[in-house]
Amino acid sequence: MKSIFLPKVLDDNPYIKQLKLHLKKLDIELVFPDTSSSRTLFLSTVFLPQKADIIHLHWLHPFFVHSKNPLVNIIKFVIIILELIIIKIIGIKIIWTVHNIKNHENKNLALDRIYSLTVAKLANAMIAHCHVAKKEIIKKFSVKNADKIFVVPHGNYIEAYDNKIGKLNARKILDLQDSSMVFLFLGTIRAYKGVFELIDQFSQLNSDKSNNIQLVIAGRVYDDSQEITDTLKEKIAKDPRIKFFPGFVPDDRVQVYMNACDVVIFPYRDILTSGAVILAMSFGRACIAPCKGCIGEVLDEQGAFLYQIDDKKGLMKAMNSAIEKQHDLLSMGQYNFKLAQQYNWDYIAQMTADVYRHCL
Repeated sequence: MKSIFLPKVLDDNPYIKQLKLHLKKLDIELVFPDTSSSRTLFLSTVFLPQKADIIHLHWLHPFFVHSKNPLVNIIKFVIIILELIIIKIIGIKIIWTVHNIKNHENKNLALDRIYSLTVAKLANAMIAHCHVAKKEIIKKFSVKNADKIFVVPHGNYIEAYDNKIGKLNARKILDLQDSSMVFLFLGTIRAYKGVFELIDQFSQLNSDKSNNIQLVIAGRVYDDSQEITDTLKEKIAKDPRIKFFPGFVPDDRVQVYMNACDVVIFPYRDILTSGAVILAMSFGRACIAPCKGCIGEVLDEQGAFLYQIDDKKGLMKAMNSAIEKQHDLLSMGQYNFKLAQQYNWDYIAQMTADVYRHCL
């Protein structure tokens, strides 16, 4: 069985790496065409030495949201749609893992919407990471045949990253106080992730214990936006308890940030599924997150402080709760680690392979 993963730009994504590695163990040949997302699907499929059985699509927006020229995006959009139709006609099966309902930057939403609806219609199978996501997909994309949507959880990252450094050494590297309670935001800084709101609400924490807390923000600004970077630095400068480590976080550095903190924060404005939450659980960390999308299925109150995404003070309340219960954070993290263990990649790959076989 041969499966082509698209778009090509996902080669270094940790989720894709793990899925690729474990599907290979099941004798599934995976191909990453030697093309960029701006080229055609049809050429990368038909002219391979052996025709593929499956085209497995992940994030859709790279196929048409990459030019500042609207006409170029429309033309490439039409080409991709036509090629998908041809692929369907010649018998190659189309599978789409729906990681999100729309692209996070809200670019070309009209094209995004039409493309998503079309792919949902053409797909032989769709994969959702949880039951809440499946319901959302059915509703948003008007999927009449719900049986073609398979729930395959997001795999963990327990063995994907080094995890050898202790808490004290990690804090020493980051120049954090040993006695402080440390909140962490880790990952690419994008508008939908709510980092500005996190800073504002963290700065308003005024409990008796708030002087003994620190917030670490680590990650690169999406698209290297100077405007976002400047605003971020300006906000952080007003609160000495916040430390900002800008730039891409390499794999071997993830353990430093994760093991230095007590709780990981996900101040998302909107979310369907989150690999970052699974990452925090894989490092045995308590979490703060909105009860939205798949988060409410993978986290519960024994390991997280969940809040309603439409509650303007929900994030602040969750942070205050974490401060009040800071002595429970270690056991909460251990509980999350046990939950994460059930999402091992051998199990995830087998479920994905079953979806493949169902389509063939």
